[in-house]
Amino acid sequence: MIESYYSVYSHGTLYTAPSNQQRKQDDRLEEGREITVTARLPRDFYLLTTTAITLFLASQTIQPILPLYITEKGATTLQLGIIISLLSFTAIVAKIPLGMLSERIGRWPVIPVVVVGQTISLLLYSVAPNPSSFYPIRIFHALILAAFAPTALAITQELAPSGKRGDTVGKFLSSIGVATTFGPLLCTYLIDYVDYAQLFQIASAIPLIGLAPLLLIRHGNSHVFKPRKADASLAGALKAIISSRNMLVLSYLRFAFSFTYAFFNTLFAVYASNTLVLAPSLIALFFGIKGIANLMSRIPSGKLTDRVGRRYPLILAFALLTISFLTISETRSIYILAVAMVIYGIAHGMRAVTEWSMLGDYAPSGAGNIATAYLSTMFNVGAALGAIVAGVLSVIFNIQTAFRLASPIVFSGVLVVIATKMKSHTAR
Repeated sequence: MIESYYSVYSHGTLYTAPSNQQRKQDDRLEEGREITVTARLPRDFYLLTTTAITLFLASQTIQPILPLYITEKGATTLQLGIIISLLSFTAIVAKIPLGMLSERIGRWPVIPVVVVGQTISLLLYSVAPNPSSFYPIRIFHALILAAFAPTALAITQELAPSGKRGDTVGKFLSSIGVATTFGPLLCTYLIDYVDYAQLFQIASAIPLIGLAPLLLIRHGNSHVFKPRKADASLAGALKAIISSRNMLVLSYLRFAFSFTYAFFNTLFAVYASNTLVLAPSLIALFFGIKGIANLMSRIPSGKLTDRVGRRYPLILAFALLTISFLTISETRSIYILAVAMVIYGIAHGMRAVTEWSMLGDYAPSGAGNIATAYLSTMFNVGAALGAIVAGVLSVIFNIQTAFRLASPIVFSGVLVVIATKMKSHTAR
């Protein structure tokens, strides 16, 4: 679920994936005055990361039991797939208006609005009376989270020192790793003492922890980075993207991963509960195991992709994801399943850091804005279709068979990277 929040659009114009010329610049403009970016990350980076941790921690605390909660309210697996897919469908529709809003009010003011919105969303989940009520709640939640993702990544990219984009993105995305580790572990502990609705209520308080330092430290500091204006026409930018083999490969990789990512999030908890007869606390523990591996792989993956380029980490990540999917579909052993979660987590972290770094590497000159929006749209489309297909296949086949049928989609990422012989770009 969290990965789909990073469908990037910001500031009316789309978030700019820096061109080669822009990547060589060490200075950033901040309210008309020039600041020098050094290898040391500024305080704002750590403040943003702390806020992201609490925001994502709340989501990940309820993520392991979200499908179980929705089905407990009477939803079928088909309805579950549709409800899960609304996060991505809403993000596609909301990009332009949210970008215009961010353009008007600035980047940093968006963050506290999102924090409060996250709290409200989780409270609404806790009082949902039936499956139909989840549709408007999910749309509202999607709007809130879609507003955070582009803003956070835009700030992160602006704060990144020259030549350290992969490393910086890896550090920021470690906030997701922290959340995907401790959120499910918190769920594992709490779910033995509270019911599903009460867990949502407890999770709703977590984002407010990150709101306090955000308001106190940044109070009176209203500067925002000025957004770069679009530097290419829509038609010209799309033509440049379509003409770029590496951009087409990257767009397919994002689609393939997001499809299987949403597929997993829709069906795994239901499969573990109904087929493997695992307790909710154990299901949450598996998510925690995956999160630990994800967290441990983020920063090393950023360093690795800056050192050896993007191609080989991508091949390895998609190969590991395929192994994980096939293992989940074939085993009933909780120990082997735990190993599959470790593999999944490592691959997820490696792929995420590498792909975000590639956005800056391969965006055609003068078309970075629209290229970024195009790629984020591909992720949303893949996630939306993945959740719906998961629901449909679970009606036609058993869930194990559904996982088998989905595994070739993720493996196709390996074949695409190998077949196209993507150039291995490294940081300068």
